[in-house]
Amino acid sequence: MLLMWVHPLIQSVAMILAVYVLYLGIQRFRFQHLKVRCPFNWKRHVLLGKIVHGLWAFGACLGLYMAYYAWGSIDLTGGHFTVGVLMLPVIVAALISGLILEKPKGKRANLALFHGSCNVLLFLMACYQSYTAIEVINLFLLH
Repeated sequence: MLLMWVHPLIQSVAMILAVYVLYLGIQRFRFQHLKVRCPFNWKRHVLLGKIVHGLWAFGACLGLYMAYYAWGSIDLTGGHFTVGVLMLPVIVAALISGLILEKPKGKRANLALFHGSCNVLLFLMACYQSYTAIEVINLFLLH
């Protein structure tokens, strides 16, 4: 049963890092689109962004595996399951667009906006996941 806590732990670490990566992304948006002079640590944003995407994807797959292993079904958690699965293609889109943006080839403002939009959506989805995780933990892990 202790193993069941790995998924929430991984996703909690991802969420904490995601807040910081989102902050860095907002700084970039302010500079590029609002013409506000502000610092932007590009290398940290890229590195931690990849880590967050990897943790979210790995955590989602681990959550599916652990649910099946422990309960024999992957969809017992309702919206938590649904949003978690829906996050996976958005993670892929955000990661691929970020990898393209990582290569310097001129201005790609539209791609940067797409990348940022995917990541804001992911962050909002992760906030929902955090909220529903409280009920999942109460129902399935604490009883």
